[in-house]
Amino acid sequence: MKTRFLPFALGLLLSLAAPFAVQAAPDKAKLKQEVAAMEDAFCAMAQTNGLLAAFQHFAAPDVAFIDTDPRKFRGPSAVLERMGPDQPGVKLTWSASFTDVSDDGTLGYNYGRFESRRTGPDGQEVVRGGFFLTIWKRQPDGTWRYVMDTGAPDRPPKPDAGKKT
Repeated sequence: MKTRFLPFALGLLLSLAAPFAVQAAPDKAKLKQEVAAMEDAFCAMAQTNGLLAAFQHFAAPDVAFIDTDPRKFRGPSAVLERMGPDQPGVKLTWSASFTDVSDDGTLGYNYGRFESRRTGPDGQEVVRGGFFLTIWKRQPDGTWRYVMDTGAPDRPPKPDAGKKT
């Protein structure tokens, strides 16, 4: 009887101890490189395939945006609601200046500068810039997809209140 109980007891002990087993810490430097490379690929695809295609391709299934109602629009419908159809002549570029990942390696983020160029109603080029933030989530298959993306345009310069005319 004791010989039959021993394998069962060992199996039970191992299954109870498994959640407490020491996991190897993720290689954060490698993960940061992965997230930075995803941001670069995201921007590159926007230049070659258009904004909508890039935003659709890199979106996580549960993506949401702050500038649309995330309670109403999630996933592919959120991308369409936010982006709309590509507009001819609009070019959006961006580059991350900072990347980090969570200690467990499941989330990452980039922030940096963006620039938007389009032709205005008067035929002149309109250039706007600002900061962006992209939050990336590691998917079950190991790929990174963004779950949140947002940007804030540069503030117009403040009028010089102390300037004499």
